[in-house]
Amino acid sequence: MRTFLHFAIVVSLFLLANTSRAQTLQFSQVLLVSTTQTVPANKVWKVEGFMPSQSLTTHNVKDFSIVVDNSQVYVAGAHMGSSGSQYAWGYSANLVFQPLWLPAGTTLAAGTNVFRVSVIEFTVVP
Repeated sequence: MRTFLHFAIVVSLFLLANTSRAQTLQFSQVLLVSTTQTVPANKVWKVEGFMPSQSLTTHNVKDFSIVVDNSQVYVAGAHMGSSGSQYAWGYSANLVFQPLWLPAGTTLAAGTNVFRVSVIEFTVVP
């Protein structure tokens, strides 16, 4: 009986400790980032997409990048073929990429051939 009681107390404390660390994200705002900005404390950013700064023209190769913590991150590459068809390497033809999550303290800016970066900001609620 005593062993069971100790086991029950340990399990209860473990569950209480783990549930107290659970966090919720609450929508804050939508941002369009061009120059270097930092994710504020108690916030997270979800990078949803980007707006190209130049159109693709025939026989023109473009790389698209954003800058995360002063490092260039390529988000898409595209080539317009001679027939006007568009090819994208690793991304859909409309240059959409997988969302990126950035924690507080991370910096973000538009990079090569990117006019603005579309971001959703969330507040971390303990």
